[in-house]
Amino acid sequence: MAASAALVFAGKSVATSAISFLVNKAFSYIDEYCKSENMDELKNRLLRAMPHIQAVFDVVNPELVREQSSGLDAWLWQLRDAVEAAEDAIDELEYYELEEKAKDQKVSEWGSPLGKMKHKFVRSFGPAINKTIKKISHRDTLKRLMKSVDDLDKAAVGVSDFLKLTDHLNGGSSTSSQQLMDNDRQTSSTSSATNFVGREKEKEQIIGWLANTSDELGETMVIKTNSIPIISVIGHGGMGKTALAQSICGQDEVVKHFKVIWTTISTSFDATSVTSKILEDAKRVKPSSDHLEPLQRDLKEKLASINFLLVLDDVWEDKKRDEWEKLFAPLKELNTTGSKILLTTRMQSVADMAAKVMGVERDKFLTLQGLEDDKNLKLFGHHAFSGLNPRDDAYLMVIGEQIAKKLRGCPLVTKVVAEHLQSNITPEYWRKFLHQGLEHFKGTEKDIMKVLRLSYYHLPTELQICFRYCCLFPQDYIFEKKELVQMWIGSGLIASGIQSLEDTAEQFLAQLTRKSFFDKKPIWAQSEFYVMHDLMHELASNVSTGECARIVDPVQLQDEKYTVRHLCIANIHSFSADEVKKISHFKNLRTIIIDCMPPLENDTLCALQMIVETSKSLRLFHSAQLWNTSRFAVNFGNLKHLRYICVSSIPQDKICGVARLYHLMVLHHGSSGTKIDEARYLGNLERLRYVSYGVHGFGNFPISRLTSLQELHNYRVEERTCNQISAVGSLRDLRRLGLQGLENVKNWEEAKNAKLKEKQYLNSLFMEWSTPDQIMTDNLVLDHLEPHVNIRELQIGGYPGLKIPSWIENCSVRNLISLKLISCINWDYIPSLGQLVLLELLVLDNLPKLRQIGRSFDMSKSSSMELLLPQSLNTLEVSKCQKLRELPLLPPSLISLKIHDVWLTKFPIIGKVSSESIESKSSKLINVRVTNCPHLTSLEGSLLEQKLYMGTLRVLTIVDCKHLESASIPFEEMKQLKELAVMQCPKLRTMRDAKDKLVPSSLRELSIGGCGDLELPLLGSVQLLTNLSALELQNCSSLLSLPSADVFKSFRSLQNIYVMRCENLSSLGGLGSLSSLQQLAISKCSKLTEAGSSLLSGSGDAEEHLVEPGNSLRISVLSLDLPSLLLHEPLKSLCHTEYLCINGCSETKSLPERWLLQNRSSLRHLSILKAESLESLPPSMQDLCSLKSLDLDGALLLRSLPYLPSSLKNLSIRECHPDLEKKITKHGSPELNKIAHIPDVTIGGWHFLMGKKFSREAYHKLSDSDRNRFMSESSLH
Repeated sequence: MAASAALVFAGKSVATSAISFLVNKAFSYIDEYCKSENMDELKNRLLRAMPHIQAVFDVVNPELVREQSSGLDAWLWQLRDAVEAAEDAIDELEYYELEEKAKDQKVSEWGSPLGKMKHKFVRSFGPAINKTIKKISHRDTLKRLMKSVDDLDKAAVGVSDFLKLTDHLNGGSSTSSQQLMDNDRQTSSTSSATNFVGREKEKEQIIGWLANTSDELGETMVIKTNSIPIISVIGHGGMGKTALAQSICGQDEVVKHFKVIWTTISTSFDATSVTSKILEDAKRVKPSSDHLEPLQRDLKEKLASINFLLVLDDVWEDKKRDEWEKLFAPLKELNTTGSKILLTTRMQSVADMAAKVMGVERDKFLTLQGLEDDKNLKLFGHHAFSGLNPRDDAYLMVIGEQIAKKLRGCPLVTKVVAEHLQSNITPEYWRKFLHQGLEHFKGTEKDIMKVLRLSYYHLPTELQICFRYCCLFPQDYIFEKKELVQMWIGSGLIASGIQSLEDTAEQFLAQLTRKSFFDKKPIWAQSEFYVMHDLMHELASNVSTGECARIVDPVQLQDEKYTVRHLCIANIHSFSADEVKKISHFKNLRTIIIDCMPPLENDTLCALQMIVETSKSLRLFHSAQLWNTSRFAVNFGNLKHLRYICVSSIPQDKICGVARLYHLMVLHHGSSGTKIDEARYLGNLERLRYVSYGVHGFGNFPISRLTSLQELHNYRVEERTCNQISAVGSLRDLRRLGLQGLENVKNWEEAKNAKLKEKQYLNSLFMEWSTPDQIMTDNLVLDHLEPHVNIRELQIGGYPGLKIPSWIENCSVRNLISLKLISCINWDYIPSLGQLVLLELLVLDNLPKLRQIGRSFDMSKSSSMELLLPQSLNTLEVSKCQKLRELPLLPPSLISLKIHDVWLTKFPIIGKVSSESIESKSSKLINVRVTNCPHLTSLEGSLLEQKLYMGTLRVLTIVDCKHLESASIPFEEMKQLKELAVMQCPKLRTMRDAKDKLVPSSLRELSIGGCGDLELPLLGSVQLLTNLSALELQNCSSLLSLPSADVFKSFRSLQNIYVMRCENLSSLGGLGSLSSLQQLAISKCSKLTEAGSSLLSGSGDAEEHLVEPGNSLRISVLSLDLPSLLLHEPLKSLCHTEYLCINGCSETKSLPERWLLQNRSSLRHLSILKAESLESLPPSMQDLCSLKSLDLDGALLLRSLPYLPSSLKNLSIRECHPDLEKKITKHGSPELNKIAHIPDVTIGGWHFLMGKKFSREAYHKLSDSDRNRFMSESSLH
């Protein structure tokens, strides 16, 4: 029923059946409560009108409805308004039924004896009186239901006015899209990701230009002084501009020569936001400032010393020259010769503007034309015949060639059309599409949008609804699957059916993805993410006009129709209160999404509060970024239709209002510490499906009636009735379950009452005992916590029993893909897991008594055998298993192996399966890490000598293996190795053929230290590793000096250097020549300390010995334990440092004032740790105009503070002289006045938030949301 009104808007055949269902339900309520004359006649009249309404729907082209008849458009909205009014009234009556049920349960469980008696007395009067009471109490709702039925009747009567119009339209030629639509059917096959096809020539051209070898592009460019060369890739939407740029940026030759910085611009173009995006991608952290000048300064500093390729993707702005000037200003000051800009756009005018502002004059740009016929046909076939053999139907292939030719080589359209046709592989359907759907297609952008609209109107109605909704989000938004599914459900877009709401919504998303309305985006394995092409976003915005609106500017409010149902307000902090009040124009809002940065002005917040509380039809409210949402919580209880709430916090005294929302399905908020007696009423919300409730999950309140719950995290089992394990038994629909406190399950009967084996939808199960140090001799509890065979992810933690559960031993949970066994400290044996044929991840952590995995065998006597680990396994992590001496054979499928604190005496090998040839399996191994294995003496005969598997290895870590002596590592086979760490292995012997086994030049990160005879060969190879980005040298006793200036000059990408405990290091070598360096850390290098100390005594020879001449350093992050190094080169000349940490030098009495002033415009974070000798801070501290945070630790001699800069946001002095702590507690004291402007201050045992003082105890009782809310509200005042 929830989606019936949306179906009316779509105008599909399913709509009238939904309306008929609604009409019947409405009259069932009317008959029950307020039976009156003529009701049967009215009902029959409505039902008789359904075929006429359907006749209109069948013939109306939804794309042209406004052009066909404005009256018809108005009638459709009139019908939808009436349907929604009836839907709301019925929904409200259902709410009252849920409320009555909850009250009954509340009295029976929590009521006093007197209350129970009173309730029983009232109920004893029987249904007649009860019905009368309902009729009186629900009077207003029943009136609205009657009115909505009358409005439906009026709309149904009005349909006759359009029957002649539909007859006219039915006789015309405008039905092609409808006829095609009727033939649509779904398919369950999934097409693979699109290959990069057809742009090889353009790709070679651009790569050649980037390398300055392209005659065709490079010679046509005239570059003015201080300009960066630009190439613009131009083409209309869907031509593959972004795909081409992405493919180029992924090429080895590009990555090798450039730091790639990717920024998507889209339609929103202002210099501040674009500069911030560029800086964020360049530094991999979000800039702390949102003002243009510091952003420009930071960008210039970041890019000054590197060769970069800046990609500006999807640029539209061709008018605001001043914004372009601001954007390019810092780039034009770089004096760089090796950097380039790659710009993609639909418009030549954008490319002209960029070239003009940069000072680059060109007579040719790269314009993407359509793909050549053969390549476009290849792309078409890839999607249309996915999983099929086109040769099976030669005639179909002939039609496909004709269709592909008509698509004019547009990759996006080819992909969308092919995947649409793939759902109906019949010659008749393809011919009809060829001759009708593409009759006038010429390949212009307008034509492309027409084809995309045609594909949209061929979608089933329910998919159209969900697709339209996505225009509420900005272009390039990354949709998280779980979030989007919950919002679709919460907004009422998913109708109830045989499947669960989640399964239905996930299928819709999968179908939209298969049809290319979404693209899947890999980010991390634990969640699925999706993106929408900008053309698809534009399409969603076009087809949702009047229904969905994303407001980013108050001016838009004038153009939006009052009919809008789903609303997103972005940048609301830039709206005035009066502008926010105009939102009240939308009378039927069902979705409100607030997308903004806090805090809001109080007047704006009040106006927004008024909008929310008057939106009586609201289903979804999402405002996760607003801190002070307590105002909204006050009125949540009055919004009876709410299904979805996402806010940052709900105060303790407002949670009861939420507990009255009996339709609520999704509740997300970050509050913690809500009182149990307040939160327990959430147990009445039997339709609740998801709840994230502070950092402690559910809290202790009854859950047994939450039978719709899909996920239950951190549920703590206790002995009291409402929190026993049996409470989980009734939650039959759970998909994810996390149980804690399982030591409180006393026997197997209690465990069985959890009914885990009956939960067929349960995908993930986490079970944790809090008493792992005890011994449980009875294994029956865990045996009776057996999950359903469908379980996919399982984690057992802290189990104190003696053996693994029988259901793992006999592999009855055969669908597992992830198994984690953690802190089961009494297990000494794990059986063979080879029969878990789907298992991909196995984690064995903190099993200190584990001695054996699977049965014993002698690997030397068999060249092939049954693997004890499944052939599907790709990740194995074993840690803290001190009794385990040997691992079984590893499967060839392995991708990642991590071994930590395991007392292996022999490193494992990769085995082969049965009689299968090992060469028949291609290597997948990428990551091998072995750390803290004190009994391992040799790596010979291990997988590291299996050369077949070394060619794909990218990460190799061997650390803290104290007795490791022999490690013959075939570096010559590791062509793809990117990260190598060999540290704390002091007994390692030099490899016999070490000179012939140079570390591969592909290496990006190298960590060396304490690795015996292997240290010198590895150090010697450093000068050849010109692609390094990070170098760590630790405990290298043979290291006397860092590399020379000539060596450092050859490093283009080296950004991070960490040098620690190198006792013989006495020179920084040519460090000053390393222009790419961003982070430097030096600590506990005793001879370097001696050299630095001699600098302080005035010895010029010492400085000459310390460093070679020449300095081009631009270090952003600097960590030292010897501040005297700041007084001499190469660190003396630094003037762009953002973060300085002086750590571990307890003799530091004062800070280097001159150096600090030299960096005053860039320094943002200053940290002095172990400052036992620090007596004062320099008086010029107030001149550090960019300083945001100041952190002092152990400053026991510090008695007073200087005046501090106005930019300072955080001051922390964790230990200080008692005099200072005493001074800052006195009201009006000079010391207190010095810190009054700092929002967040910690000095000794006192904390200050916006000037308000808290003791340490009071401060720690504040939650994060409380602190944020307090600071937000204080800043408004």
